[in-house]
Order: sequence, then structure tokens, then C-alpha cells
Amino acid sequence: MAGRNWFNELHTSSSGILLEISKPIAYRKSSYQEIWIFDNPVFGKVLVLDGCVMTTEKDEFFYHEMLAHPALTTHPKPERVLIIGGGDGGTLREVLRYPEVGKATLVELDRDVIDLAKRHLPSLSISFSDPRAEVVIGDGAKFVKTAKSSYDVVLVDSTDPVGPAEILFSEGFYRDIKALIGRDGILALQCESPFLHMDFIKSQKKILSSIFGRVNFYNAVVPTYPGSLWSFAFASDSVDPLELKRKPPEGLRYYDEHIHRAAFTLPPFMRDEIER
Repeated sequence: MAGRNWFNELHTSSSGILLEISKPIAYRKSSYQEIWIFDNPVFGKVLVLDGCVMTTEKDEFFYHEMLAHPALTTHPKPERVLIIGGGDGGTLREVLRYPEVGKATLVELDRDVIDLAKRHLPSLSISFSDPRAEVVIGDGAKFVKTAKSSYDVVLVDSTDPVGPAEILFSEGFYRDIKALIGRDGILALQCESPFLHMDFIKSQKKILSSIFGRVNFYNAVVPTYPGSLWSFAFASDSVDPLELKRKPPEGLRYYDEHIHRAAFTLPPFMRDEIER
């Protein structure tokens, strides 16, 4: 340990993650947050926002594939997709794997996240140059409140529900999304750790169920996230999350039809809490 530099993120008051900084790559203090990128011998380049790991080159595919593909394989015709957050580009990359998608709009509050991802995380940010991609720098909550267009799928790729991102988990925000996607649309969002944040997940279930006719949760493993097991919410009025409408794109590393169905089978500790 001596002579080596370490990054430490606390997940609780007495546990967390420790990553060696083999090489600092970039640091910027934007108008909204502190942004770090450093290299780790195991996980490759690591993106950190305000002291929390957002993604790494090694394990990002777990999260990005599982946020995007369950919605895109179950929607009847996902032509217009809206991504709130996701400035690293990973979710946009997954969305644009589908030829059915004619336009993907990404709304990111912090331009500096996109700029640094383009410069230092090319495997994630590759799709920013796709002609079907539209990037809007601005507040995601304000965007959905004033948007004139409708969307088939909305993906909320946000940071944790604190500070500027807190509104992205609110009832008003979800109702504005409902107005954009209508009865046949799908909302999918990251929903924190079922091991560490069950009260938060239950609160989201209550809010979403008051707005959408169908609300389901599903899980995936994300090694560098708190608790390693990460949850997502799938909300729609009409779409059955277990009825796949198309095959996933080729070349995925985590998601497929079998993982899809297994992900919606919740472990008893989580299912019992949500259904209680």
C-alpha cells in the first residue's frame, strides 16, 4: 500500500470501495460538480462525479445495457428515444444500436461531462457523432416539462437522488414524462441498490404506481456500485416488460433474452419488501 495512490468512496458510514489511482487523467470543477477521470489497473478509466464512481471502462456495460435494452426490446416501435442525463454517452451508444431508432435526444446538465467523455472515454462516447443523436445541454426536468415532441421511450440515466438530480425522482417529473410518452410509451430509470436503499426503492414504487398502470423493478450486477446489485424501474401503462418484441442487437456482453427474464425475477428479500 505504501507509495501508492488510492481513491476511496464510502457507500455507508463504515464500508465502501477502494480503487488504486495508477494514473490521474483529468480533473475539472464545472459549474455543477467536480469531475475526475483516473486510470485503475483493473477497471481501466474511472469517471467520478463529486466523489462517487459513475462508470468505469471495465464494468460500464452491465449498467448501460441493462438501462437501455429492456425498454427497447419490449416497445412495439421505439423510433424516438429521450435520455435524461447520461453525459458519458454509454446509454446513447446502446440506444443507437437499434436501426428502428430514428432519433435519440440526450439532455445533459453539465457540458463538461460530455466534453471529458469525448476526450477520454471514446468507447462510451462513440455515438455522439451519430447523425441520429441530438444533444441538448440543459436541465432535464425543465426539458420534459416544456418539450413539444413526444417520445416512445424515456431513459433516466441520472446520478444519485441528491442535489440537482433529486428532482429526477419526483412525482412531478414522472408526470411530465407520462405526458410525453402516452399510453404505449416506456419509462426506465436507475433506482439505486436494493441491498442498501430499499426504502428509496419502495418510495419510488409508490410514486410510479400512482402515475403508471404497470410498474416493475429489475436488477443487474454493477461491480463498482454500492452493494454491487443495482435496481432499475420499468414503468408503462400498456407494455408488458416480459413480452419481448425484438431480439437484442448482436455484440452485447451482459444483456440477452435470458438475462432479461431473469432480471425481472426479484430475490425474495426485495420482492417481499416491495409487495408488502
